[in-house]
Formats: sequence, structure tokens, C-alpha cells
Amino acid sequence: MKKFALTILALFGILATVILIRAAGFNSRQIQSEPLQALAIDRVALVKRLSEAIRFKTLSLQETAHSNPDEFLQLHAFIYKSFPRLRQSLNKETVGRYSLLYTWPGKDKRLKPFLLMAHMDVVPVEAATESSWQQPPFSGQVADGFIWGRGAMDDKASVLGILEAVEYLLTSGFEPSRTVYLAFGHDEEIGGNDGAAKIAGLLQSRGVALEYVLDEGLNIFNDIIDGVSAPVALIGIAEKGYLSLQLTAASPGGHSSAPPTHTAISVMSLALQRLEGRPFPTRLSEPTREMFQFLGPENVLAEKTGCGQSLALRSTA
Repeated sequence: MKKFALTILALFGILATVILIRAAGFNSRQIQSEPLQALAIDRVALVKRLSEAIRFKTLSLQETAHSNPDEFLQLHAFIYKSFPRLRQSLNKETVGRYSLLYTWPGKDKRLKPFLLMAHMDVVPVEAATESSWQQPPFSGQVADGFIWGRGAMDDKASVLGILEAVEYLLTSGFEPSRTVYLAFGHDEEIGGNDGAAKIAGLLQSRGVALEYVLDEGLNIFNDIIDGVSAPVALIGIAEKGYLSLQLTAASPGGHSSAPPTHTAISVMSLALQRLEGRPFPTRLSEPTREMFQFLGPENVLAEKTGCGQSLALRSTA
């Protein structure tokens, strides 16, 4: 018994030593950089344009017959009116009826182009839930330091952000070295088959080989990670997969006075229960592992110093 206790004690000692050694090397992995100089931009005008863009009910619905294409056309007209330098300098194409593709020619044709993506469509709002919103979902209301409405984050903020950046650069006389494509889909929320897929097919048919693509990604969050007080920028570099199943259950008819042991409803219920009880095995993917490697030191530093710093983290989308 004494030998067993000494063995356990030794194992705990080894574990404690390993933890202490690893903790000693648990240093911040943040890249130190000089703060960027603030741009001379009209913040009021930027807020107003995003607010107005949110008001267009550019809905993506599985039942396309019930969608409202006029809202997309009105958003197109709004973009045309709001960004005159972009309109004059970039070539615009409409793809799949309502998606937009802009081409900004670069000075060096030897360099591969890159593509910035975002989507104009949003998911619908159940009418019965509208009263639960703090602000009407398509109001674009500016209140309490926020712009409220469907699409404010997903993903009209990205659309307007890209457009604002290009307009600003054009105003300052900037010319890109490599060609830049801007792709704004209209059906991302239901798969992107008529938007992003057709834009990709169009570029492929032209032999365009991209250096890289930047899609909508994630956001900068405050107070969302326990123990980290600094803003956390989650950078998406991967995406979860999905599987759609259609289950059908059939059973012979009968009378409610003599029901079978299992009806079609109970068979379906059992099938769903079996599916739910067999999730994919839990695993720690490399992007997630790296996220924790970045987060961990900042959590420790925040506890030691009572403060934090801005974090840029790689994570899954």
C-alpha cells in the first residue's frame, strides 16, 4: 500500500513539474505592431450608408417563388448611386441575375489577382418574432452605439466595408499592383448555387487563377472569451461540413382501436433518436488547437495583470 501511494505521489510530482515547465514558456504569441494612423473618413456618412443598405429586404428563401427580386435591384441601384468613383473605375457585371462581380484592373498583369467576397442576402425573420427584436429587423436603426438590423453583421457590413474601402482608395489615387475582384452573392444563405458558384464558373471559364480569396470571415468580439478582457478577432480559416438527410417511414394502415406496435411516427422517432445518439467523434482540429494556444497566454496574462491586449486569433469559421 505504501509503495502504491509513493508511486501515485511520484506521478503527481512528474505531472506538476511538466505543468510548471510548460506554464513557464506560456508567453503571448501576439505580433507587436505600430498602431495604424487614423483615416480621415466621414464616419456619419459610412454609418448612414450601412443603415440604408440594411433596409433592403434582400431575403434568401428556399421557396424562391416567394422571394422579392426587386429588393436586390434596389440595393444594386443604391450601390451605384453611393459609390461614384467605384462606378467609374471598376467594371461591373451581373451574374446569376442578382449577384455582382466587379473587376479593378491592376498595374502588373504578371501578378495573380485576388478576390474579396461578401453576400448581399439575409435570412428571413419570422413575423411572430418581430416584436421580440430590440429594434425592427429591417430598420437599420442607429441606437446605443450600434447599427441594428438583419444583415448588420451577416453580411452587409462586409459588402459595405469593401465598397467603402475601394471608394476611399480610389479617392486617394491608389492603383493596385494586381487585379482585384469584388464578388457579392445574392443567395449565400441557401447555398450560393446561383451566385458564388456561377461567379466561380465565370472566372474559371476565363482562365482566371487567383492568388487568394478573402470571404466574410468572423468578427471582433468583446467579453466573449472567459478570462480575456481584450477584444478578440476570430479569423476563420476552415469551415464545418454538413450532411442533409431525408428520412421516410411507411407502415400499413389500420384503425386507432387496434394500433400496431410501432406506427410510422414512432419508427421515425426511433430513427431520429439513433441519429442523435451517434454524433461524430470529438476531436481537436489544428485550427482550434492553435486558437487555444493564442488564447491561453492572454488568459493567464489578464489574470496576472488585470488587463489585456488586442488579440488576433486563427479559428474555424
